[in-house]
Amino acid sequence: MRKRRGSGFFAGIFVGVLFSMTFFLVMYFLDIQILPASSLASDIRNRAEIVESYIDSYYWKDDVSDQTISEYAAKGMVAALGDKYSAYFTSEELKSSMEDVEGDYEGIGASVRYDEKTKNKTIQEVQKGRPAQKAGLKAGDILLSVNGEDVTKLSLNDTIQKIKGKEGKKSELVVLREENGEKTKKKITVTCEKIVNQTVTHRMLSGKTGYIAITSFTKETVKQYENALSDLEKKGQKGLVVDLRGNGGGSLTAVVDILDRMLPKGKLITEKNKVNGDKVYTSTDEKHFDKPVAVLINGGSASASEVFAGCMQDRKAASLVGVKSFGKGIVQTIFSLEKSCGGGIKLTTGEYLLPSGRCIQGKGLTPDVEAKNPSDLKQFGGKDDYQLQKAVEVINEKTAE
Repeated sequence: MRKRRGSGFFAGIFVGVLFSMTFFLVMYFLDIQILPASSLASDIRNRAEIVESYIDSYYWKDDVSDQTISEYAAKGMVAALGDKYSAYFTSEELKSSMEDVEGDYEGIGASVRYDEKTKNKTIQEVQKGRPAQKAGLKAGDILLSVNGEDVTKLSLNDTIQKIKGKEGKKSELVVLREENGEKTKKKITVTCEKIVNQTVTHRMLSGKTGYIAITSFTKETVKQYENALSDLEKKGQKGLVVDLRGNGGGSLTAVVDILDRMLPKGKLITEKNKVNGDKVYTSTDEKHFDKPVAVLINGGSASASEVFAGCMQDRKAASLVGVKSFGKGIVQTIFSLEKSCGGGIKLTTGEYLLPSGRCIQGKGLTPDVEAKNPSDLKQFGGKDDYQLQKAVEVINEKTAE
């Protein structure tokens, strides 16, 4: 049986979470009085102690750590909000989320998936030019060991953490690879590097129409977008198509910075929350893009993507082409709890309004020009991409005026 914990174990975890949240809010509420959380904390403490006693007395296995139980308890607290966008993060999940926002991380440039049936941890994708590819790792390789340690029975997260690390960290991997019907073991040494996610691609289309596709909005996206726009300008673009299809969003700060480059002075969005009231974001740069713009959207365009597309539409700076967007008009904030109980928490903290004052939560953006692609389209940006063709037509019509 697992060693008996003191009766204050769960209480300490829960109160730690509650205190961290309250303390953070106090810093922003300043002189506004916060109601004490003692009633809720007391109720949680009582329930936790009772549940803990039953687990210790009757649960027959001994393979669940105290940390795992406490983390799932915290996850349950946030899940009780009934908000699919709010969540409690473990320390590793918090780190991963922050890497997504920042747009860079230290690793090998490969993704790993877990197969429930075979229990295998298989390399799913190897990014071009990254350490994993340079070392010879291939998609389909099955991970067997890392630095001599068998990882076949470890969790996916624990396995990944043994490979990831600071720039310069070396890991010796043993993988099982199938080639020409034969399975062989391969020993591969891979070194971690700092990797910047490429979220922006661009090219010139026919008729001197520039094309920029953005897959997500991170801190790195701002610089990548500026470089792409400058390159197209040097090549003499007469108009621009910005492709946000399948872009699920990202950093609000990043999209505001890009809008500042695209629009003249004026209102962008208003963020409404109970901590700071209304916060108005504006474009302040006199320098702005003054050529015709079409923005491609679809049902996968959400959040920060809709901020960009909606602001461009409301400010009469672009025509939206495609189909209705997702409709996410609320804002999440990530709070680090690493200095208190560990991990972090993501909460829905407000909603945003577009320049016209409209909120698109649950509604989405309606395109100015509706265009549907065939259901069997394999890739955006190709010759069979009808939506892109329509966007180019919109640009051509505007440049001909």
